[in-house]
Amino acid sequence: MEYPRDSYWHKTAGSKPKTSENKDSLDGKKFDLLIIGGGLTGLTTAYLLRNSGFKIGIIEATSIGYGVTGYTTAKITVQHSLIYDYLINNFGLDEAQQYLKANQEGLNLVKTIIQENNIDCDFKEQTAYVYAVDESEVKEIKTEFEAYKKLGIDSYYTENTPLPNNALAAVGVKNQGQFNPLKYLYKLLDIITKSDSCEVYENVRALNIEPHSEGITVATEKGKIYADKVVVASHYPFDDSFGLYFLRLYQDKSYIIAAKTHEEPFEGMYINVNDPIYSMRYQFSDKENVLLLSGGNHRAGEKDNEEESYKELEDFLVKNFKNAEIVSKWSTQDCMTYDKIPYIGHYSNSFENLYVATGFKKWGMSHSAAAALILRNKILKIDDDYSEIFNPSRFTPLQSSKEFLSSVKSIAAGFMKRVAIVPDEILEVKEGEGKIVNYNGKKVGVYKDDKGDYFCINPVCSHLKCGVSFNEAEKTWDCQCHGSRYDIKGNILEGPTVKPLDKVTINLK
Repeated sequence: MEYPRDSYWHKTAGSKPKTSENKDSLDGKKFDLLIIGGGLTGLTTAYLLRNSGFKIGIIEATSIGYGVTGYTTAKITVQHSLIYDYLINNFGLDEAQQYLKANQEGLNLVKTIIQENNIDCDFKEQTAYVYAVDESEVKEIKTEFEAYKKLGIDSYYTENTPLPNNALAAVGVKNQGQFNPLKYLYKLLDIITKSDSCEVYENVRALNIEPHSEGITVATEKGKIYADKVVVASHYPFDDSFGLYFLRLYQDKSYIIAAKTHEEPFEGMYINVNDPIYSMRYQFSDKENVLLLSGGNHRAGEKDNEEESYKELEDFLVKNFKNAEIVSKWSTQDCMTYDKIPYIGHYSNSFENLYVATGFKKWGMSHSAAAALILRNKILKIDDDYSEIFNPSRFTPLQSSKEFLSSVKSIAAGFMKRVAIVPDEILEVKEGEGKIVNYNGKKVGVYKDDKGDYFCINPVCSHLKCGVSFNEAEKTWDCQCHGSRYDIKGNILEGPTVKPLDKVTINLK
């Protein structure tokens, strides 16, 4: 499968360990525990449970390393922009403490795994900072610092940063971390595949989940797999039969540039308070030091021309880092909850042995490890004092209402794309261009490649039937309702959809 994006991590991680032989059919396979998703959440969960007596299966829809893990900025930190004052005021001090402790345990777990397995993944301890670029944001920084004090976070306030842009103030959290996420992921994969208790299969897309009295059946493209327990770690929960996650999540997109600069690399990991977001840090290795600059955030599928987001970052780079050389650029999508807290635990109260982890809200490096710990504890029935705030069945209408109303408007706009006819003719589509056109009274999504060949699809997302739009920057068909993405031929690039777009045959004669 071709991927429209090429991250710095794919360029530098080295070869991926071999997974289990991918047979034509997995029909009838049985596991004590089936993990759906081979990213950091899924593999860390398998790592923690590999010696617990379970026969564990892991299935990944595409290739391991080409999910969200392969496109992150790879900051492992408990500092998730401005979050703790919000948690204290909207949930309470105890709940904020749970959120903090879970992520601290996640950070500690990553450090421990690296140390115990001697993993060479360019890990470096760093201070994480949230910074302000105007006076109105300085007050927010100071308020967040007061929340840190209440929670006992090892932190400090400063008005001096090494950033080239106008940073007026920042709050720093010490002893956080950064690494090469694919070097780390591939080592986890190596450990797991060498375990007698684990089998890992790539290019096996799960289609739906069927809990029943004797266990759980997971239908996949390669047959039905049976398991006593199932963990859904597929980024976005793909089965809409229960849990109603399509009403409780949306996807947000951001963009990353990796560049070599001539300035002395600064220490620390930085992100500013409000839009436009500019997150900056250097990735240090024996071979080179590379600036990672990210931002350009917007809801998935909403932007007409995503090249504008890359240009925004490139303009910032040119302005603040003279003669910088771009070595890689890519984008990523993150699942967002409306109340700003991930869903980690039982997929639904109706099913005891079905679990989920999603909604990491751009902070997946610490949340994925925290999720693995929470899932392990629930599966092994170990009590902890930090998982309750992440309960997927929680009901938080007051905290969720503002973002939910915004989401409803976006979803409505997505459905409207199905009925808005654009009066373009197919023959007017240029090479390298994708458009929604009117063909014989129906809407057709058309892409024309540089050879003059046309690829035509029904521009209706196969997930919940929103309209898709063409992403010029990455040559993909994107859905703004829930973030599904497809290539020019309609093949799945990113869920929650489990079916490709319908192809359309046209006659140009």
